Amino acid sequence: MTGKHQNRLNDLDGREWLYWTDTLYITTYPPDATHPLRKQHGAMKPPEVMAEIIRFFTKKDELVLDPFAGVGGTLLGAALAGRPSLGFELDPRWVAIYRAIQSDFIIANGVICRREEAVAGGEPLTGEMREGDCLSLLKELPSASVPAVITDPPYGINHGATGFSKETNFNMLSPWLENDLGRAPDLPSFLGRLQEIGQEIRRVLMPGRYLVMLVGDRYQQGEYVPLGFLVAQAMREIGFKFKGLKIWSNKATRRHLKPYAIKSVFVPNITHQNILILRKE
Repeated sequence: MTGKHQNRLNDLDGREWLYWTDTLYITTYPPDATHPLRKQHGAMKPPEVMAEIIRFFTKKDELVLDPFAGVGGTLLGAALAGRPSLGFELDPRWVAIYRAIQSDFIIANGVICRREEAVAGGEPLTGEMREGDCLSLLKELPSASVPAVITDPPYGINHGATGFSKETNFNMLSPWLENDLGRAPDLPSFLGRLQEIGQEIRRVLMPGRYLVMLVGDRYQQGEYVPLGFLVAQAMREIGFKFKGLKIWSNKATRRHLKPYAIKSVFVPNITHQNILILRKE
């Protein structure tokens, strides 16, 4: 391959690589076949989006770790991308949903579908889900053993709808589980605990590889909370390099705009999420 740069990160060609560096990331993925099960969580991501992220930050057959796995969107995305995956999840409800999906669905012709709907065979969903506190489970992994960590952690504190009973679905909360990160009493506590987990993530991540975090901003007590940038800064403080972000919005599943304080004061409808890209250097 004389005269060409060796691609050390992924299997994309130059055009595909360049396209993915755009900081605006607008997708149109409709709910997939597993959505009726996964929607019980309330903060699931399209497996196709997770697959695109995974394809950029790994090569085929490299392990992807998600320490906040929820109902397994990252693991499903890894399966679509042809990567092995490992997820940690505290809440047994979400583990059970993922395992039900594993049992009832396969990948056929590049799409996740029910086993009985596959015309001719298919590939099983092999991503492993381990139930337990991610901090404890991370400590069981060898140092510098994971090529990529791609995750969607809880978005700060004081979850729940205010003003509109169906403002947002926050069913992912686990109020009876003491170690649920979403139960942090305040923002400093949330960021401090995330840093503790981040230190273990940095330990298990291979040098030169990436932690990718999907983090939504918040609006609380009349003020915009740029949670994505606060999380990025917290990760910088423990040694990660903040390499950039992508502003993601999925048009197909984006909720309708709400008339917050209309004709009174400006209140944003937050319809995007931040994809934070952090590197272990």
